[in-house]
Amino acid sequence: MIRLILTVILCVLTAAASVWLTLNPGTVAIDFLGQHYEGPFALGVGLLLVATFILVLIWRGVALAWTAPDAWRRFRTRRRREQGFDALERALIAAAAGEGELAVRQAARADALLDRPALSRLLAARAAEAAGDLASAQTHYEALLEAPKTRLVAQRGLAQLALEQNDAASTVRHAGDAFANSPQARWAFEALFNAQVAEARWSDAVDTLVEGERRKHIAPDRAKRRRAVLLTAQAHACAQSDPDQAMDLAERACSASPGFAPAADLAGTLLSERRRHKRACDVIEAAWTITPHPALARTYGALRKSDTKPKRAERLRALADLRPEHRESQLLRAEIALDNANPEGAREALGPILAQERPTARLYALGARLAHLEGREDEARRFMARAAHAPGEADWSDIDGEGQAFRYGAEDWKRMVYTYGDENRLIHPRYERFEIAAEAAPETLLLDAPKATRAQTDVKTQAVYFEPGKAPDDPGIMDGD
Repeated sequence: MIRLILTVILCVLTAAASVWLTLNPGTVAIDFLGQHYEGPFALGVGLLLVATFILVLIWRGVALAWTAPDAWRRFRTRRRREQGFDALERALIAAAAGEGELAVRQAARADALLDRPALSRLLAARAAEAAGDLASAQTHYEALLEAPKTRLVAQRGLAQLALEQNDAASTVRHAGDAFANSPQARWAFEALFNAQVAEARWSDAVDTLVEGERRKHIAPDRAKRRRAVLLTAQAHACAQSDPDQAMDLAERACSASPGFAPAADLAGTLLSERRRHKRACDVIEAAWTITPHPALARTYGALRKSDTKPKRAERLRALADLRPEHRESQLLRAEIALDNANPEGAREALGPILAQERPTARLYALGARLAHLEGREDEARRFMARAAHAPGEADWSDIDGEGQAFRYGAEDWKRMVYTYGDENRLIHPRYERFEIAAEAAPETLLLDAPKATRAQTDVKTQAVYFEPGKAPDDPGIMDGD
């Protein structure tokens, strides 16, 4: 608006000056080098303006010619930068899209056009990764280690490359250095922890987990469950060589996650061996209150070797009463009744379960024991034959009738770290391998069974292999068939 007003004022003044000159046509006289020039004033003013315009043009031309080389260089630099950023953009898009060869070409072009070695090397490394050239990517990342500002990103790239190549030692080295020097780098915690778990370095993984939890890289509940698994795996590894340390580790695992059945089972066993029966009972009872598991009942019943049969039954009933509505508590009551020759109690405990679900190998075995107790031998044999083909129970598969419960290897514990730690559920490797360890029917029943049937139904001393979905349809094991 102001510019428009000034333009209007200038036009008005110019028009006024022109009118004035027309009404007052004076003359202009110039004496120069002995020559006399005289003419109208208006003509003199016009010539002065033209001369001024020509001088300005000459000055601008000289100035432009003087600054032309610098201007050309600036133009070339600006154009080169624009082309470099254009190549950089194309390289990033190609790398993200998985077009490795195009990403490598554009990265090389960006490197040639831009004077940004750190950016160019990082882009070249990412492009090489996209192209599957891990060796070149590693070379570029190693070059980035030299500069402090790019050291962290180089360590992340090298750790990721080592992880893809299953090189846990290199992953631990690069991620460990980043974890020690960059507290906010969450990726360093995850990479270091995962690599330590992959190498079954349980103690180191626990230390990393504690520090990661302190830095808030992982939620507290997940950290506690992961720590429980790691401590239990470490306890199992040293249970034979150093039982005292194993007991301490198992108790720490129970403190981290009281409902983790493998930790409670191991802690209860080791504590009872050192006659710390009260502490062993507390550990198992706490675990049963949260998550009942058949292995816990077996260990709880065997804590005191001096217990009489009635005393043992009383303690197991008290354990079942901690979670009376749970399926395992009902099955425990049925087993207690069978052990004490109480068929009415066994039927009362098994009835609700059988009315709600399809019988498993474990339920068939319990039905066989009940039929044998009531003198129905033929029916007992039929139940045992069905047990050989019935589906198993995941929790029951954890129990090894001739050895320890939760007979897991290192690979099983590695999986458990994440399955239980992150999802709060157990894994059952024996169940996944189609192995069932069902509770034994009385030996007299098996001894009286025909040889053909006995070969299929010996579930006391060996695992029974089955195929899922092959169990025959059956209305139940308590129908008398």
